[in-house]
Amino acid sequence: MREVMLILHFTGLTMGLGTSFAHGFLSIATSKMSRDEAVRFQMHAMVLSRMGHIGLGLLILSGFYLITPYWAILPTTPLLILKLVLVVVLTVLIALIGILTRKARTANADQELKKMESLVR
Repeated sequence: MREVMLILHFTGLTMGLGTSFAHGFLSIATSKMSRDEAVRFQMHAMVLSRMGHIGLGLLILSGFYLITPYWAILPTTPLLILKLVLVVVLTVLIALIGILTRKARTANADQELKKMESLVR
Protein backbone atom coordinates (compact mmCIF):
# COMPACT_ATOMS: atom_id res chain seq x y z
CA MET A 1 0.00 0.00 0.00
CA ARG A 2 2.91 2.34 0.71
CA GLU A 3 4.15 2.10 -2.88
CA VAL A 4 0.72 3.05 -4.24
CA MET A 5 0.61 6.06 -1.92
CA LEU A 6 4.11 7.09 -2.99
CA ILE A 7 3.03 6.99 -6.63
CA LEU A 8 -0.05 9.08 -5.82
CA HIS A 9 2.08 11.46 -3.76
CA PHE A 10 4.58 12.10 -6.52
CA THR A 11 1.80 12.37 -9.11
CA GLY A 12 0.12 15.01 -6.94
CA LEU A 13 3.41 16.84 -6.48
CA THR A 14 4.00 16.86 -10.22
CA MET A 15 0.51 18.13 -10.95
CA GLY A 16 0.74 20.85 -8.31
CA LEU A 17 4.17 22.13 -9.30
CA GLY A 18 3.33 21.70 -12.97
CA THR A 19 0.48 24.16 -12.64
CA SER A 20 2.75 26.91 -11.37
CA PHE A 21 5.40 26.23 -13.99
CA ALA A 22 2.82 26.02 -16.78
CA HIS A 23 1.32 29.39 -15.86
CA GLY A 24 4.82 30.87 -15.77
CA PHE A 25 5.74 29.57 -19.21
CA LEU A 26 2.36 30.52 -20.65
CA SER A 27 2.82 34.09 -19.43
CA ILE A 28 6.12 34.21 -21.30
CA ALA A 29 4.41 32.92 -24.44
CA THR A 30 1.53 35.39 -24.15
CA SER A 31 3.91 38.33 -23.79
CA LYS A 32 4.55 37.98 -27.53
CA MET A 33 0.83 38.18 -28.39
CA SER A 34 -1.44 41.19 -28.67
CA ARG A 35 -3.16 41.98 -25.37
CA ASP A 36 -6.66 40.92 -26.51
CA GLU A 37 -5.34 37.68 -27.98
CA ALA A 38 -3.28 37.00 -24.85
CA VAL A 39 -6.26 37.53 -22.53
CA ARG A 40 -8.42 35.20 -24.61
CA PHE A 41 -5.67 32.56 -24.66
CA GLN A 42 -5.06 32.78 -20.92
CA MET A 43 -8.76 32.50 -20.16
CA HIS A 44 -8.82 29.22 -22.08
CA ALA A 45 -5.71 28.01 -20.22
CA MET A 46 -7.33 28.51 -16.82
CA VAL A 47 -8.26 24.84 -16.71
CA LEU A 48 -4.71 24.32 -15.44
CA SER A 49 -5.68 25.69 -12.04
CA ARG A 50 -8.14 22.80 -11.66
CA MET A 51 -5.25 20.43 -12.33
CA GLY A 52 -3.32 22.15 -9.54
CA HIS A 53 -6.17 21.68 -7.07
CA ILE A 54 -6.50 17.99 -7.93
CA GLY A 55 -2.74 17.49 -7.63
CA LEU A 56 -2.65 19.31 -4.31
CA GLY A 57 -5.46 17.12 -3.02
CA LEU A 58 -3.58 13.97 -4.02
CA LEU A 59 -0.39 15.33 -2.46
CA ILE A 60 -2.01 16.14 0.88
CA LEU A 61 -4.15 13.00 1.17
CA SER A 62 -1.31 10.64 0.35
CA GLY A 63 1.04 12.73 2.49
CA PHE A 64 -1.14 12.22 5.56
CA TYR A 65 -0.92 8.48 5.03
CA LEU A 66 2.83 8.52 4.43
CA ILE A 67 3.71 10.76 7.40
CA THR A 68 1.70 8.78 9.97
CA PRO A 69 4.69 6.73 11.24
CA TYR A 70 6.82 9.88 11.60
CA TRP A 71 4.59 12.07 13.80
CA ALA A 72 6.44 11.08 16.96
CA ILE A 73 9.88 12.10 15.60
CA LEU A 74 8.73 15.16 13.65
CA PRO A 75 10.50 17.73 15.91
CA THR A 76 13.86 15.99 15.34
CA THR A 77 13.67 15.88 11.53
CA PRO A 78 14.36 19.33 10.05
CA LEU A 79 14.17 18.10 6.45
CA LEU A 80 10.67 16.74 7.01
CA ILE A 81 9.66 20.05 8.58
CA LEU A 82 11.11 21.85 5.55
CA LYS A 83 9.08 19.60 3.26
CA LEU A 84 5.91 20.41 5.17
CA VAL A 85 6.67 24.14 4.92
CA LEU A 86 7.18 23.80 1.16
CA VAL A 87 3.82 22.03 0.87
CA VAL A 88 2.24 24.98 2.67
CA VAL A 89 3.93 27.39 0.24
CA LEU A 90 2.67 25.33 -2.71
CA THR A 91 -0.83 25.31 -1.21
CA VAL A 92 -0.81 29.10 -0.86
CA LEU A 93 0.48 29.56 -4.41
CA ILE A 94 -2.17 27.29 -5.93
CA ALA A 95 -4.89 28.89 -3.80
CA LEU A 96 -3.89 32.36 -5.01
CA ILE A 97 -3.89 31.17 -8.63
CA GLY A 98 -7.37 29.70 -8.08
CA ILE A 99 -8.67 32.92 -6.53
CA LEU A 100 -7.29 35.03 -9.37
CA THR A 101 -8.76 32.58 -11.88
CA ARG A 102 -12.24 32.96 -10.39
CA LYS A 103 -11.91 36.74 -10.30
CA ALA A 104 -10.70 36.81 -13.92
CA ARG A 105 -13.79 34.90 -15.06
CA THR A 106 -16.21 37.27 -13.37
CA ALA A 107 -14.49 40.67 -13.22
CA ASN A 108 -11.82 42.52 -15.17
CA ALA A 109 -9.87 39.66 -16.73
CA ASP A 110 -6.97 41.82 -17.92
CA GLN A 111 -6.23 43.21 -14.46
CA GLU A 112 -6.47 39.84 -12.72
CA LEU A 113 -4.25 38.14 -15.31
CA LYS A 114 -1.59 40.81 -14.74
CA LYS A 115 -1.67 39.98 -11.02
CA MET A 116 -1.26 36.29 -11.88
CA GLU A 117 1.73 37.03 -14.12
CA SER A 118 3.50 38.77 -11.26
CA LEU A 119 2.70 35.82 -8.99
CA VAL A 120 4.10 33.05 -11.19
CA ARG A 121 7.23 34.82 -12.41
